[in-house]
Amino acid sequence: MPTRSKHFLAGLLSGYGSIAASILYTMASIPLALHYLGKEEFGLWALALQINGYLALLDFGMSSAVSRFLADHKDDVDGGEYGSLLLTGGLVFAAQGAIIAVVGISFSGFAPAVFAIPTHLAGAFAGVLALQAALSGVSIAMRSIGSPLWAFQRMEVINICASVGLLLSLPLMWLGFRWGYGIYSLAYAGIPSILLTLVAYVWVCAKNNYYPKRGCWGAPRRNIFKQIFVFGRDVLLVTLGSQLINATQIMIISRVLGLDAAATFSVATKLYSMGQQVFHKVIESAAPGLTEIYVRGETTRFIQRYWDALGVTLALATLGAVGLAGFNATFVSVWTAGAISWTPTGDLLLALMLVLTSQTRNFVGLFGLTGSFRSVRMLYFAEGLAFIPLAILLSRQFGIPGVLVASLFAHLLITFPFSFRAALKVLINSKPIQPGALTSLVMIALASIAAWTGRAFHLSPPSMAALVVFIGLLTALLIWFFALTRPVQLRLQSSLFSALRPIRRFLG
Repeated sequence: MPTRSKHFLAGLLSGYGSIAASILYTMASIPLALHYLGKEEFGLWALALQINGYLALLDFGMSSAVSRFLADHKDDVDGGEYGSLLLTGGLVFAAQGAIIAVVGISFSGFAPAVFAIPTHLAGAFAGVLALQAALSGVSIAMRSIGSPLWAFQRMEVINICASVGLLLSLPLMWLGFRWGYGIYSLAYAGIPSILLTLVAYVWVCAKNNYYPKRGCWGAPRRNIFKQIFVFGRDVLLVTLGSQLINATQIMIISRVLGLDAAATFSVATKLYSMGQQVFHKVIESAAPGLTEIYVRGETTRFIQRYWDALGVTLALATLGAVGLAGFNATFVSVWTAGAISWTPTGDLLLALMLVLTSQTRNFVGLFGLTGSFRSVRMLYFAEGLAFIPLAILLSRQFGIPGVLVASLFAHLLITFPFSFRAALKVLINSKPIQPGALTSLVMIALASIAAWTGRAFHLSPPSMAALVVFIGLLTALLIWFFALTRPVQLRLQSSLFSALRPIRRFLG
């Protein structure tokens, strides 16, 4: 198997491993945090994470830019240009990390007043926000160390480090709660994983000669900074728009509906958030290899491979959306022992958003691989500007479902149609995706009807699970025939047979 395919499979499998670790972490950490903190303090932590997400925007998209342009020069690590990119990026990251830490710590002083935090929680909120900002600053300052891993298609290293870090933080979080650190336990638990990740990145890169040899590093250069700044600026606009949509939801809910509602939204949308990660892993894992194909001028092959990846993403997203629409409300009730209540209406909206955003992220991400976000850089930003006032208005009238309706409407109005149109200029036509899209909508509607029926007839959780599994199997069958192209089917069959070969040999 070609090295590129091996790296893709390693990255994809380890990516799903990191998601499994994230699921395990979420399943264990939320009940644990709710037990020791209660809903108000947990809502406080969720809000602090959203604010920290905005601080991360001070990265200005430079991380993506450095990794992307390293891919252009990875065939000549010792040529000088590669090393100059790393050094220039390193200086930029160090400055950005310092800025993020200073800005975050400064903002923590008056953040409780801005978000109307109750007096008895204001001190804890300010403290945890400052600590989180400091940790983010350190992490960003050291990003240049691991930048070569993306260019050399070593996503499995990044994913394994993320998995180990999450699993390590669980017992540390529990110890923090037991020792009385309260909400600070959630932040302290992440410190060891940051340090271990840095050590692992240095070791892998040095061992595999992903750093230039001594004397071949070149020097930081202004023209390189300008190159990565232009790309990074566009990434920033894309990221800022995404933050306006996603990171403001809890802020709006906590401000308009209260911290209890913020905690409800945070918990009930966990599977949705995980689904976004799961279904984006296909493109994310393939991105370094697809970039290499594009850089080497294999345009026809690039287009075919990208459509294949889009089809697989749609197939997976549809399966996830069916499960979300049919079972999420039941799952949330069982998971939180009735502490959090959710409805099938919210699940239907989340399911539709899951499928739409999985495709939109891939349409927008296409331009990261080609080296310029210029044609799509303002879409998420425009959607965010439309979403915020609409969400505030609808949340006052309809509560949390109003926020979800605002999100779906703004996405359908702006980002989805315009990103789709821009992507078609590169991918030529949309015929490969049309049958799968129709199948997806039909099966999501069926799963939502099942959820409402189950609630009306008071079906037990096991009965609901069995019903959704049946619908999921039917969905998988339809997707196989309508969402996946024949070449993808053949590759999946070949991979399955290869995976089963040891078992077949064992059975004779």
